[in-house]
Amino acid sequence: MLGEVVSELYRVGIIKFGEFTLASGKKSPYYFDFRVLPSYPRLYSKVIELWISRLNELNMPIECIVGIASAGIVHAAILGYLMKKPIGYVRAERKDHGTSKLVEGLINGKVLMVDDVATTGGTLRRAYNAIKDVGAEVIAFTVILDREEGAESVSRELNIKFVPLMSASQVFKLLRDNSLISDGIYNEVIKYLKGGLM
Repeated sequence: MLGEVVSELYRVGIIKFGEFTLASGKKSPYYFDFRVLPSYPRLYSKVIELWISRLNELNMPIECIVGIASAGIVHAAILGYLMKKPIGYVRAERKDHGTSKLVEGLINGKVLMVDDVATTGGTLRRAYNAIKDVGAEVIAFTVILDREEGAESVSRELNIKFVPLMSASQVFKLLRDNSLISDGIYNEVIKYLKGGLM
């Protein structure tokens, strides 16, 4: 089913190839635009189904689900609702009005952090520290896609489980095997993943 989902993600334009500038300023030969995924309800429901199945396989003692702003919030809301867990989120920055909170919701116990994509792990570290500061325990970090650029090693360093639904190299292999991308594009993106320059 993952191969079918990846093919659909590519067909609707969520997986893109070209030259893109990431939030870090780094150039990338591919981009995953998961912010539009909820606009495709049938496809999104397949992704959520696979994601919940993957999380359930690990049988983690999750007591709360926390999204990382802004992309992770919608996914945390859906996962929390379907898994019947309390939901909260970590803001991109502390608000300067009202309660001035960085973490919203009744966050306590063992937390599953949620985002759409993991890259270097910088956002993961920041959200982990924010949740820890309110007295909760982060036990795992889950994303739809691991770009394989450092987030897994940050998870290990923080001693939390890293649970991506799919990895960039896995996605590219599925696209190539289904003849959706050429060997040339495949080789270029794999070279990038291994640290080669564009």
